[in-house]
Amino acid sequence: MWRKLCFILVVLCIAGPGSAAEIELFNIPGEIALVSIKGEIVDGDADRFQDLVRGHTRISVLLNSPGGLVREALGIGAQIRLNNYATVVSPEGNCFSACGLVWVAGSRRYMSASSKIGFHAAYSKENGEYITSGVANAEIGSYLTHLGLRIEAIRYFTLAGPKDFLLLTPQLARALGIEIFEQEGRHVTTPTQAPTVDTYADRFVAYGVLRSRCEGFLQMDQHEVEREHLKTIQVGQQLAGNTVWIGVWAPMLEEAKAGLLNKGPLTVCLETEEHLRSVGLPTGVNGPSFDCQKAHTSTENALCSNPRLWAKDRAMNSIYLFIRGFSNTKRRKALLENQRLWLKTRDACGPDVACLHQSYDSRFQTMKDIDVSAPAIVNKH
Repeated sequence: MWRKLCFILVVLCIAGPGSAAEIELFNIPGEIALVSIKGEIVDGDADRFQDLVRGHTRISVLLNSPGGLVREALGIGAQIRLNNYATVVSPEGNCFSACGLVWVAGSRRYMSASSKIGFHAAYSKENGEYITSGVANAEIGSYLTHLGLRIEAIRYFTLAGPKDFLLLTPQLARALGIEIFEQEGRHVTTPTQAPTVDTYADRFVAYGVLRSRCEGFLQMDQHEVEREHLKTIQVGQQLAGNTVWIGVWAPMLEEAKAGLLNKGPLTVCLETEEHLRSVGLPTGVNGPSFDCQKAHTSTENALCSNPRLWAKDRAMNSIYLFIRGFSNTKRRKALLENQRLWLKTRDACGPDVACLHQSYDSRFQTMKDIDVSAPAIVNKH
């Protein structure tokens, strides 16, 4: 695919931008179709683009344009996002002004360190003067908000004056929270390999939740969690600077606090551990609540061999130990008996992992208000 794509990119770049946009479709047998938008974006281009891509579900849009009409660019960008098309600015390629608004709409955005992607405020020309258009810039802000960009990126896109450009680099894109696929020859660095500062902020808050609220439930390796927590801080600050870094994670922290209040710490701790584990990050949960070398039943073996069950088993064990500390003898005995009955139901799952997940999840629904970090209930009556 990349060899064919590079050949087409060379042809398009040699041709150079024309006075009006040339919108062409390239069908590559067995590959994703390619649409080239080359030249100035003019009246009617959004309709022409829509006609050209109709019936195609997988498309990469190659951009080489000095910009043009904002309303047409927003129309093309909306179609790109609705259809989950990718956008590409080739190495040494140019994509300025309205073209950048098209590029950022891609569900997968490709660029390289030598790609020239530039932004400035929308303007109109009156009596030979360039006048910034408040209406157009408001439309751009709404469009970028719907694409999921945060305020720093929106400001950057409309900060420069009509005769200037602010160029976007791969590092700056990540600092602004814009996920990109960075091309260098045939090598592509994915957003997973080089995340945005927003991703690091999300991880920072997640590790903070584990450290502050989940030790009682999950009995994690605190050194491992602390190491990863500090790593996210260092990388986040390096990417965006301390002021921007704080501005990114602070709203996420408030959202996490609200989640703890609304869902309860048990649910949040399990979700947080699963979230980090799902993207391949250490969580400090490195096995179930028991020694797997001593596992002898099919259920215990299934728990040992499925990492997604480890946190659930640890949380359940922590809740069991917490219940044993209740001072109210009658209530303690009733809860422990209920727990023993649940264990029989769980063990009936045998090696069926789906059944085990359902068993734990169902049990947690009746225990979601328990907080093992709180002192045991004291009630002698």
